[in-house]
Amino acid sequence: MRFFRPRHSTLVLNEKVVIVTGASSGLGRALAFAFARRAAKVVLVARREDRLEMVRREIEPYTSAVLVIPADLSDEAQLQRVVDLTLERFGRIDVLVNNAGIFMGGPFIEQDPRRIEQMVRVNLWAAIRLTQLVLPSMLAHNHGYILNIGSGLSRAAVPMFAPYVATKYGLAGFSDALRRELHRTGVHVTLVLPGWMHTDMLSPEVENLVERYGFPVEHPDFVAERAVLGLVRGEHEIVLGGFLARLGVLVERYAPVLLNIYWKLWMTPEWASTMSKIGYSTENNDR
Repeated sequence: MRFFRPRHSTLVLNEKVVIVTGASSGLGRALAFAFARRAAKVVLVARREDRLEMVRREIEPYTSAVLVIPADLSDEAQLQRVVDLTLERFGRIDVLVNNAGIFMGGPFIEQDPRRIEQMVRVNLWAAIRLTQLVLPSMLAHNHGYILNIGSGLSRAAVPMFAPYVATKYGLAGFSDALRRELHRTGVHVTLVLPGWMHTDMLSPEVENLVERYGFPVEHPDFVAERAVLGLVRGEHEIVLGGFLARLGVLVERYAPVLLNIYWKLWMTPEWASTMSKIGYSTENNDR
């Protein structure tokens, strides 16, 4: 059991260099705080420099160094710039947090194809390519951590989110395959599957409906702390979102027909209408 599921020694994050994408608000901001409170050196990446500067000022008292890099992660040249500036400043990259993403709901036939393409590039392609760019530094030091922020929808397909689900299933598969590939290299991969969270992306109407379906709406700080704890423990996958979310992952894996029946019963006009009101963001990985 210890061979197949090794327990890492406690990871001391003090002075470790951590890149957090989508760090300007929501879960990204909470993750930046979680690492800063452990005295890591934090690299904040997102599109809006003004918001990144606000986060920088908030976390500076907890860490010895913060680097702000405004970047559009759908642009490969800007991904390379993030890695180059980090290595130029700190000389290494210890942790990559792939958190940035786009979240959009509604009937698939009505979703804007340009936004779907952008979603695929940010949610999946950017995470894959940025991981590819940081790996040489990690492998050279025989040490590193990839923390991929997926979603409960990475393992259980929910109607009204078909393109988003596709990107998150892809990220989950990428995490699983890469973890096996990097075995014995000193680089570890953790996949976090949050549920619904309190962010600007969810209106009170959406939150109320989700809670009526039995799903808790969690605070980003709780999710961030659990994600960092899982990283420290060397966990492979962290499923959040309450009992029903964890049950949904198991049912989708072992008895998907039961979820088919569930959604036939619960795919109501109210669900479709409310999910269509969920916005579009490239700053956070809100769900």
